[in-house]
Amino acid sequence: MLIPHSRPVFDDSFTQAATQTIQSGQLAQGETTTKLEQRIPQSLGVQHTLAVDSGTSALMLTIRALTNSKPHARVGIPAYACASLLFAIKNAGAIPVFLDCTNDLTLNAEHVFSAAKTLDVLVLVHPFGMVEPLVKENFACPVIEDIAQSVGATLDGQQVGTFADVCIGSFYATKPWGGAYGGFISSADLSLIGKCKAMTNPDAADLNAAYVGHHQLSNIHAALAFERINQADDERKHRQAWAAKYDALFAQTSATPITSYTSSKSNYFRYIVRCEQSVESVIKQLYPMNIAAARPVQTPLHRSLTACPVADDAWRHCLSIPLLADMSQDEFEHLQQGIQTCFPS
Repeated sequence: MLIPHSRPVFDDSFTQAATQTIQSGQLAQGETTTKLEQRIPQSLGVQHTLAVDSGTSALMLTIRALTNSKPHARVGIPAYACASLLFAIKNAGAIPVFLDCTNDLTLNAEHVFSAAKTLDVLVLVHPFGMVEPLVKENFACPVIEDIAQSVGATLDGQQVGTFADVCIGSFYATKPWGGAYGGFISSADLSLIGKCKAMTNPDAADLNAAYVGHHQLSNIHAALAFERINQADDERKHRQAWAAKYDALFAQTSATPITSYTSSKSNYFRYIVRCEQSVESVIKQLYPMNIAAARPVQTPLHRSLTACPVADDAWRHCLSIPLLADMSQDEFEHLQQGIQTCFPS
């Protein structure tokens, strides 16, 4: 029995959506992509949305739009985060400013407020299904809210993705709104969405533009993302039910679950625990048991550039346990045996 770290569920509705798109003869961007762009505001409560080819592109385009492609713009990002953030900033021609986290994997507020004084853009990432509480705060620079992992989560009853100037997300297969590939940009500012859209299609672009690339989302990818959004709430409830069982399981072990901010509600995308021992040793113990636990972040983004000691500690001791929407009771019992072996009480 293999328990993967991620396992997207693709039922007959996905097959039907893909088949209909193929039979339509319009696989590139078209009506299905437009339909998806109209669907997202219904879930987020944000007025305008642009679908693009990836979450990385969504962030890169948004940074360019907010800074008017200013060379060497300073963009603040978490040190303990996905590498896509760093490459999006590099592709925007900007300079990353790395921000350390706290033990609960949200950002260090003192570090953020100090750095924000010199930033052109601040990227606040809701990590691993949890919520970044700093989205409630006001900053002098524009703020991008990254909800790729936490779409569907709430803070004080308000949806993530609705706090900042603009939010970005992902349709990558393993994400909560995953289809196969793709991303989106949402904002109440229609002019900002227009600036981003102007950079997505070279055939329709101003030849004097500083940057334009092929960043349109295809109909086939939009069709899959649309189906995932329709099922996202049910999948979140299934993950939540399993997470409650995990809570009871880990209460009897030496590992400590990392939970969301007290006034927020997670979307249960990941289940993260802090290990007393090296996380590498735990992964090696679980692997022969066919349990694909993983580091939440493969490599902290700040490495060799600046000091973020809490992010370094999280890399050494934080572990992501498989939390699958379609997990079976047999799989849970197998996982339970592995956890009890690695984390004795």
